[in-house]
Amino acid sequence: MHAQALRLPEPANEDVHQVTAAERAVGEIAERFGKLGVEITDISGRIGDVTRQLEGQAEGLHRVVTSVEQVSRSNRVIQDSAEEAQNAASVVRSGLERVTGAVRLGLNAAQSDIETLSQGAESISTALSEAVATAHKVREASDAIQSITREIQLLSINAGVEAARSGAAGRGFAVIAAAVKHLAEQTREATSLSARQLDALVGTVDQLARTSGENAAVARRASEESRGISQQIGELDSFGRSVVGLIGDIDAISNPTRENAIAFAKVSQDLKTLVAGVDQSSGNLEQASHRADSLVSISEAILGSIAASGVRTAQSELIATAMETAQTIAGLFERALAAGEITMAELFDEAYQPIPGSDPVQHMTRFVALTDRLLPPIQEALLAGNKRIVFCAAVDRNGFLPTHNRKYSQAQGDDPVWNNANCRNRRIFSDRTGLAAARNQKPFLLQTYRRDMGGGRFLVMEDLSAPISVRGRHWGGFRFGLNV
Repeated sequence: MHAQALRLPEPANEDVHQVTAAERAVGEIAERFGKLGVEITDISGRIGDVTRQLEGQAEGLHRVVTSVEQVSRSNRVIQDSAEEAQNAASVVRSGLERVTGAVRLGLNAAQSDIETLSQGAESISTALSEAVATAHKVREASDAIQSITREIQLLSINAGVEAARSGAAGRGFAVIAAAVKHLAEQTREATSLSARQLDALVGTVDQLARTSGENAAVARRASEESRGISQQIGELDSFGRSVVGLIGDIDAISNPTRENAIAFAKVSQDLKTLVAGVDQSSGNLEQASHRADSLVSISEAILGSIAASGVRTAQSELIATAMETAQTIAGLFERALAAGEITMAELFDEAYQPIPGSDPVQHMTRFVALTDRLLPPIQEALLAGNKRIVFCAAVDRNGFLPTHNRKYSQAQGDDPVWNNANCRNRRIFSDRTGLAAARNQKPFLLQTYRRDMGGGRFLVMEDLSAPISVRGRHWGGFRFGLNV
């Protein structure tokens, strides 16, 4: 479609003033629709920004809800564990009290018995010691008797000798001497037997005394050990009191945890309600955004229809320029094909190769070298010739922009925000406006959109594009970005 197609047919002379007024009215309507489209586009973009912010906030709230629920579950686990520990400690305390009480009673009884046995053993040991002393004294008396017996025997022997020497006069003395001798022999035998029995008794008493002493020592040790056990029982009591204190500490932990669990459950419910409200608001805004996009499309369609009707508007000259430039670029591509400078496969290459390290990502294709050679003279001249033109560039049917204006084709640096605004060549613009311009096959397409300048800055612009076809095959489009 050429620029001449945009002109209305020449009117008859009598209708000149009427047609001129109609054209003026349509032009004013077109201008107002253009401004309306700009405002709607800005509102739609802002609604989209708010929607994205709400979506991000909703995702954050969902994460918070998840975290709160996780903390609530952890609190419940801690609370359950604390209650289990408390129950276990209570069981241990009860068991300790029962065991300690029983052991204390048994130990007290045993200690009393041991003390009694110890005292009895001490008494027996003392009595046996006295008996041993008495036995030894008896033994000494027996030894004295045996000595006297020996002396009596010697006397009887001497008396017998004297009686024999005296003859008849000593016959009576001899009888007495014989009786004394007989008595001495009986006394000797009796004392000898008594001495043997007394020796056995002394030995037995000595053994009993030693055994009794050992038993008394064992009883003393047992008594001392029982006192040590009593001390350990006291320590066991102290441990029981520590368990009671532990139960109190567990209560101190369990009660706040229980309160936290209740509070977190309330917070979780409130957050869920808030998330539901944010989700609903996000849905409403999304619907509003779709409605706004529909209004933008309607406005663009009306402007396009007015421009296509032949009525001159503010865009008429640029529309004609865009269409002529698209045909010029198509002619340059066809001449390059004819000269063998490139093949159809290379010109329509869609194997976009990412440039390593680029941010935002840039790509290369097999036709970039050709566009770098052919397009800059055309694009730079158009950019310099009209102040309304913010940029102008050819894109393929997928929105890939191989060769941009020089001011937007800077070498990338370390700052992605700066790169986004100044390094726009070699990039794929697959947004709604970019794809619509790239894939449009009508004579021209007029759109309004918000251009992302990076760093959260947007510029409301008009996008004017015309299709580029090479040998009857749609290659892409030529785009103008226009100030409004």
